[in-house]
Amino acid sequence: MRFKIEHFKSLDSTNTLVSQYAREGRPEGTVVVADYQKFGRGRFGRKWYSKRNENLLFSVLVRPPVTAAKAPMLTQIACRSVAKILKKHYRLHPTLKRPNDLLIKGKKICGILVEASSSAGQLQSAVIGIGLNVGAAPQSLRKRSTSMFAERGQQYRIQPLLKRILSQLREDLAPLYAHTP
Repeated sequence: MRFKIEHFKSLDSTNTLVSQYAREGRPEGTVVVADYQKFGRGRFGRKWYSKRNENLLFSVLVRPPVTAAKAPMLTQIACRSVAKILKKHYRLHPTLKRPNDLLIKGKKICGILVEASSSAGQLQSAVIGIGLNVGAAPQSLRKRSTSMFAERGQQYRIQPLLKRILSQLREDLAPLYAHTP
């Protein structure tokens, strides 16, 4: 899978735009990144809060050849991908709070929202939305949240972090494509 990244200063929601792109037939690997989301969201319609230019907010369009029943595994794959990168490159050790959050010392650092579309029992597309608290200062975070900056005391560049996560996600999704006829 090759990634084509589109960057926006502000959007309503990266997942909303990528879902629209999926309906329009955009190719797998389309990635939308935003510096700010006006209406970022999580599961059950919860809001995802992030100040402008502080965190990594992006969504990826995938079309793995699996049944619709297997769509929930995409959330777990994405969680593991982000966790691997945080551990390997940033010396952070997140734990998974099922079904879709990563925590550091009991505080949320990352949320993942997968929205899938299917037909006749087959997955047609899935949008993997990832919100990772990167540069948020401790005083600007919600009570039960943390950020890479809050944990490590240093700022991180978004682009290298994004590329690492996408590369790991590609590797972790590969088994879903291995048995394609």
